[in-house]
Amino acid sequence: MNGKLHLKPSSVYMSVLRALIGKFVVVYFDDILIYSGSHEEHIDHLRAVFDALRNARLFGNLEKCTFCTDRVSFLG
Repeated sequence: MNGKLHLKPSSVYMSVLRALIGKFVVVYFDDILIYSGSHEEHIDHLRAVFDALRNARLFGNLEKCTFCTDRVSFLG
């Protein structure tokens, strides 16, 4: 499962999501890509990312987000 969130500049996200990057998160410019092996795992990963963003008082624009999909067009 994959998902993509459109948020703010990458340096902020790199700092906030540092503990998750390389485990199941990739940050590229203003995109956060979350990759998972199953739907259940994806929900857990989404929760971890949302918790980290919420703790940093950051949020995503739901109109630009894609959740629980098998493929993501990741062009920046």
